[in-house]
Amino acid sequence: MADADSGGDAAWISEDDDGGVVSAGSGGTPPSVSSGAGGGGAVEEDFNIPAPTGAPDPYTRFAHLCGEGCTPGGDPTECSSSGGADSSSSTGGTSPQTLHCQLTLVDGKAAPGCGPVGRFGAGGPCHRGSDCAFGLGCAALDGEGGVCRQYCCGNVESCAPGTYCDERPMAESVVEGSDPVPIPVCVPAVNCELLNDSACPAGLTCTIVREDGTTSCVAPGVGRADEVCPCAPGFVCSMLTNQCKQLCRVDGGAQDCGTNAKCQGGSAVYPAGFGVCVSTS
Repeated sequence: MADADSGGDAAWISEDDDGGVVSAGSGGTPPSVSSGAGGGGAVEEDFNIPAPTGAPDPYTRFAHLCGEGCTPGGDPTECSSSGGADSSSSTGGTSPQTLHCQLTLVDGKAAPGCGPVGRFGAGGPCHRGSDCAFGLGCAALDGEGGVCRQYCCGNVESCAPGTYCDERPMAESVVEGSDPVPIPVCVPAVNCELLNDSACPAGLTCTIVREDGTTSCVAPGVGRADEVCPCAPGFVCSMLTNQCKQLCRVDGGAQDCGTNAKCQGGSAVYPAGFGVCVSTS
C-alpha cells in the first residue's frame, strides 16, 4: 500500500559548481554530475554558491532523530556479541546475528541501543522495535498501525528503490495525550506526477523525494522561488542553497516560468519533461 508523506522536510535538488544539475531527492551518497544535456539545454545560471556555514549534511539530515550511540540500521558489528554474526562456532560456521541497534522510547525520546532481533521483516506488523528483524524499526504508518520499516538514520539514500526516507511516529510513542516521537524510516513512494496533485491526498503535494527522480506526495511548506525551504506546491528545495526553485514543464514555456526565464530539464534528476525555471536575463 502506497504511503503518502504527512511530514518531514521538502525534497531538494543540488547543482554542481559549473551549473550542471547534480541530484535531487532527500539526501544520499555523493551524486554524480549531469551536464544537463537535452530537454531545455545546458544550465546557464551560475550556482557556484558555497553551502551555508554550519548547515547540516543533507545526506544524514535525520540523524538527530536517532540519538547518540549506535546507529540503527548501521554496521551490524556495533551490536555483535558472543554468538553474534562475527563469531564462529566450534564447527567453523557463523551464528546468526542476535542483536541489532534499534530505537526504544526512553523518557519520551528515541534512544538507540543494542537489542534482540525480532522476527518480522519489512512490512510486517509490530508494536515496538524489538518485534522487527535486523535493521528495521517499528513505525506508525497512516491506516496501517505499527509496521516494520528499514531505518535510514545514517544515509537517507540507503532506502530500497520505490521507497524514500522520511519521519514517521515511533509506534510505541503513539499514546493518547502524548506527542508522537518521530523516527526516520523508509516508506513507500507514491508515483505521482509533478505539478499535478490529483494522485495525492488532500493537503499534500507531489515533489521529488530521491536523487534518482523518484516522486511522492509530501506536506508542503511555504517557500517560493529563492525563498528558504521547505517549499510550497510547485517548487523543489535546492540542497546547495536551502532555497526553493520553481518546477516547470520543459514544453510549458512562459506559461510555467514567465518572462526572462526558461525551463531547464534534461537531467535524470527530473522525470522526463520536467525541470526548474532558470533566469535568462
